[in-house]
Amino acid sequence: MTPALPLQGLAATLRGRTPGVLVAAALALAASWIAGGLGDPLARNPVLVAMLLGLLLGNVFGCPDALRPGLDFTKRFLLRTGIVLLGFRITVALLGDLGLAPILIAATELVLMLLIVRWVALRVFRLEPALALLVAAGSAVCGAAAILSVAAMAKDRERHAGIAIALITMVGTVALLLYPMAFLAGWMPGLDERSFGVLVGASIFEQAQVYGASFAVSEGALNMATLVKLSKVVMLIPLLLLMGVAQRRAPSGEARGRLPVPWFVFAFLAVLLFNSVVTVHPQVRAAVLQFDQFLFLMVMVALGLTTPLKPLVGSGGLRLIGAGVFALVLSAGIAYALVRANQGSALAEETSARAVPPGDGARIFDAVGCVKCHVPSLRGVNGDVPVFSDLLLHDMGPALDDKIVQGQAIGSEWRTTPLIGIRLRERYLHDGRATTLRDAVLEHGGEAELVRRRFFELDEDEQRAVYAFVASL
Repeated sequence: MTPALPLQGLAATLRGRTPGVLVAAALALAASWIAGGLGDPLARNPVLVAMLLGLLLGNVFGCPDALRPGLDFTKRFLLRTGIVLLGFRITVALLGDLGLAPILIAATELVLMLLIVRWVALRVFRLEPALALLVAAGSAVCGAAAILSVAAMAKDRERHAGIAIALITMVGTVALLLYPMAFLAGWMPGLDERSFGVLVGASIFEQAQVYGASFAVSEGALNMATLVKLSKVVMLIPLLLLMGVAQRRAPSGEARGRLPVPWFVFAFLAVLLFNSVVTVHPQVRAAVLQFDQFLFLMVMVALGLTTPLKPLVGSGGLRLIGAGVFALVLSAGIAYALVRANQGSALAEETSARAVPPGDGARIFDAVGCVKCHVPSLRGVNGDVPVFSDLLLHDMGPALDDKIVQGQAIGSEWRTTPLIGIRLRERYLHDGRATTLRDAVLEHGGEAELVRRRFFELDEDEQRAVYAFVASL
């Protein structure tokens, strides 16, 4: 009879989690459907819609206790599963392109946020010391995971963990809404999709919120934001070690519990290596990435359903909200300043080393590699015909995936659009979603990802020369 006991316990655990997981999945489907009918910018960010839907339902109708085990499972295990599957979006080559600068930006932002937010929360907003530390840790590192880890190190912090998580979740949701809107509206001058990804990964608090904000812009931004954010998650380990040492040396310090190791980060790296070595079938990869996005929708629904807003409007709520808004503004400001400073340094080095000065847009168009698909001319019956297309199908990545299969072409595969006559158009791409040539280039992924990255590594004068050349066709 003894061997049956573990199975019975497992069955009971599954029964307890099933209702919450099913509700999260159903609401994730609803959020995806709602987002599709809202138009830009919300249609580009179903993760935000899922979060808002969960917050609305959870705070208006409450969250039944029967759903909490499944929702907690979704917020923790399914979130980590989603992060692991992000490895299918990234390769070793892209990881190598990340470089040391974004990691240094993330580390610098972490240290400054931890020190400044804690001091301001204590001195200006008069929060309790334990709560101020948790708010600082959540905004500096990785949201709820950092809050729970720091809270577990001392008993006097645990009672503040729920309030800190609610605050960080709400403020992070505001960032999830504002960041992509500001970037797409041109309110973040000097940033391309790569640097926007660094900004998002370094400054937005929760991994799921990082996913939503960067996915709303492009696949390239998502890849960069994921790598930068995961570097901050790893930084949680030395931070907890330092805090543990400091706590043990304090006269009344009390340390307990094991040091949490983010094993899912190592699983993410394993999937990344697999994706770099093995060529996954496009349809299989598309299905995995679609499932991955659905997991993040479920996570955001679960976060919303279990985040009560009442503590933020009760006694001391204004001081809490003030501390959260300060953390949001400071995080964005520090990250933006660091990213722009790094760009200025890199641009100065690139300009001093550049052998080819900015010039002819057609030459740069060819040098970057755009002509690999946008072939200037094809052989016709009466000679060469200028089309700037190879008229072949190419996998353009998830950003252009409309989920429609036509013949053997899956949703992410598109025939190269001829650029001849583009000067007569006011909107671009197959569905007219892009209002500028820059937006159209940003949407390119999949097979065009490398060329797109090369293009945005050009200086602004060279990019403008290419835009002018294309606009003249």
